[in-house]
Amino acid sequence: MDKNMEYHADTQTLLGKKSKTYIDTETGEKIQAEQITKRAYGQKQFWKVYLMDFLHILGLADSRQIDVLVYILENTEQANNTFVGTYKKIAKEASVSEPTIAKIMKKLQENNFITKVQNGVWQVSPNIMMKGSEHKKSLLLNYYDDSKEQENE
Repeated sequence: MDKNMEYHADTQTLLGKKSKTYIDTETGEKIQAEQITKRAYGQKQFWKVYLMDFLHILGLADSRQIDVLVYILENTEQANNTFVGTYKKIAKEASVSEPTIAKIMKKLQENNFITKVQNGVWQVSPNIMMKGSEHKKSLLLNYYDDSKEQENE
């Protein structure tokens, strides 16, 4: 690691300062500047969606399935990967019939995209989509796996 760089564990970044002298090629003037370097490590605060897992979940997706999936993605709470929506609400918002919603939600559960927490409350798998750090991912995975075990009991 460069001796001018300092690691900040709380933000997982390397910060460094270095004085530089630049020479204007037209005038020969020397210009002093301070170069600041920042390198971020780890995974911080972004939505991560794994395309291959989505393709597997969707299979031969029709537009209704995609509309429902997009609705779920847009309305998932980033803090805890929770989606709140009854079949009736999803049907209204995504312009899809309730029986179709029931079929799609069953398919999403079978393919481990979501787990039912309670009626109208779903946990979206952090293996497929999440926003945040690796630490947050491990916490969400534990919660998601616990929810799946309770569902199977």
